[in-house]
Amino acid sequence: MSDLHNGEINEGMNKEIPELPPKRPVRIPNIPREKAKKSFMSGLWKAPFKIFAMSFFALLSFVTLLFLFTLFFMGAGVGMGIAMKGGDFKNLAGEEASDYSYISGKKESRNYLLALSVEGIILGSPSYDMGSMGWMGVTYGYEIQKALREAAEDNNVKGIFLHMQTPGGTIFGSMAISEGIKAFQKETGKPVLVYIEGLAASGGVMSMVGADAVYADYGSMIGSIGVIGGMLTYYNRPTAIDGGLFGRGVVTEGGIEQTVISAGRSKDLGNPFRRPTEEEIRTLQENIGREYENFVRHVALHRNMDEKMITEKMGAQIFDNESAHSFGLIDGTLNRKGAIAKLAEMAGTGEDFQLVRVKKDRNKFWQELLLSFGNDPRPAARTQQAVRQDICRAVSSLPLAWHGDLDRLCTECRTGNLLY
Repeated sequence: MSDLHNGEINEGMNKEIPELPPKRPVRIPNIPREKAKKSFMSGLWKAPFKIFAMSFFALLSFVTLLFLFTLFFMGAGVGMGIAMKGGDFKNLAGEEASDYSYISGKKESRNYLLALSVEGIILGSPSYDMGSMGWMGVTYGYEIQKALREAAEDNNVKGIFLHMQTPGGTIFGSMAISEGIKAFQKETGKPVLVYIEGLAASGGVMSMVGADAVYADYGSMIGSIGVIGGMLTYYNRPTAIDGGLFGRGVVTEGGIEQTVISAGRSKDLGNPFRRPTEEEIRTLQENIGREYENFVRHVALHRNMDEKMITEKMGAQIFDNESAHSFGLIDGTLNRKGAIAKLAEMAGTGEDFQLVRVKKDRNKFWQELLLSFGNDPRPAARTQQAVRQDICRAVSSLPLAWHGDLDRLCTECRTGNLLY
């Protein structure tokens, strides 16, 4: 067996192995060096655009998904709200139709104490539709008046909580608030309480004195019953304007001349290159004097004070809580919680009330929400510019019931860095 096996192996080993065909050489295409370089540079040039396109579409997809998720959760919240309250869409629509949002008190109560804020500079009407009563330290008096008029039509509103923190402003804006308070009281017979948190000066006093009660928080300042007019600037023998040697402006050796083309005596009043005449100063002072007399009469009438005491003892000074109370400008000192409780007592609601505020305009809310997705700064910039123009217009030419440095207010108005 072994010999036979070995023979088979030897016989297999002696067979000739067929030769393999020769390998064909692999031909590599000969690409010119310039063409290869051009192809490489083309790919390198397109790479950033591909990365940018991919990043853009990724960001767009993310924003779209975020928006869809927001809608989904809003819908889920609506559905859960309906399910938890056992109601339907009609009941939900009825709740959403409310013009007010909750601040404090009992949420289930339908006795509303409406909180309105007078903060910052008081102006008249906004020159740009902002969908609110104020913006960036400015309160528009006619917007407060409108809110009071609408509150008078709502039987659920049992009283007004007027939060005040203002150095004053225009006379017409301040009187708009005062007249709005008077109209609300006359139509409804419901109380208006003013709560001063820190400062109620000049136009603030003018606007608040008609309220049923006025209380100031601890450490507040109240008063400044006076009127200030626009400032007149006169350049005495000027040789330069704004800038000098290294800044913008003009420098001359013989001074600066300005020619104003006008018709009518005193038409160019305010020209800084001529002094105002004695007649012009007398007329301006008489105008301011009449506005001051009206102011004093207005405060004396609504706070049951003597006019001579205001003009001779108080003047246009500003007072602390104790002094203001002794003169009759306020009814006492209360903190915020105490002032709200006092209003509830005056309104006869006891503890069954909720303090509410006016909701922001819905159309404006959705408009701002949509614009925020695009990060569009234009609406805010337009609003800021409009507010600044409103302030500058008032400061430059109108008599003001204002407490503070008028020149500083003008500077802040031009730069946009308003303190209030």
